[in-house]
Amino acid sequence: MVAALDVSAYIYSRLGWIDSWRLQKLTYYAQSWHLAWDGRPLFPDAIQAWPDGPVIPEVFRENKYGRDNPYSTTLPGANPSALPPEAVRMVDAVLAYYGEFSKDELIALTHDESPWQHARQDLPPGAHSANEITTSSMRNCYTKKSLRGEDGPVRPNLAPPPTVSGENYAQAAQYQIGRWKDTLDWLAER
Repeated sequence: MVAALDVSAYIYSRLGWIDSWRLQKLTYYAQSWHLAWDGRPLFPDAIQAWPDGPVIPEVFRENKYGRDNPYSTTLPGANPSALPPEAVRMVDAVLAYYGEFSKDELIALTHDESPWQHARQDLPPGAHSANEITTSSMRNCYTKKSLRGEDGPVRPNLAPPPTVSGENYAQAAQYQIGRWKDTLDWLAER
């Protein structure tokens, strides 16, 4: 699994320098749509419901304090090439849809969606919060959007898994069961 910092660095590599608000929201949407399309998180980092929308604290720290030049597109410790090809296609689809949105448009979008609202609970608009936006709330929201055909990125064509036969079949089956466990558990609750 890659880190949120790797995804943010990949976004910089595709869009060039963008402000921190846009970088955070685009990284959040990469995670959200990956959950909807793949069933698994793209990265393990927590996303918090800050007043201006979703924020990944590690990305915030490195982007704000880890660079000598605030307009650099290099994030210390990030490895954008760590993204596997399917993840790259998913992030590219997210960027094709959200990449031209302004900071204010992205903030407004995230504020209108249930994952951020649920994590914020009844906090006043400007109140600081470290409440986590859960992967289950993101998966639920964006899977529903995808299934309903609501506005959003177009799911990219993903390569089918390789065909496995013989003695490797059981190992491949166990891998797929583990891969889809969270999604299957989530569906079983519905």
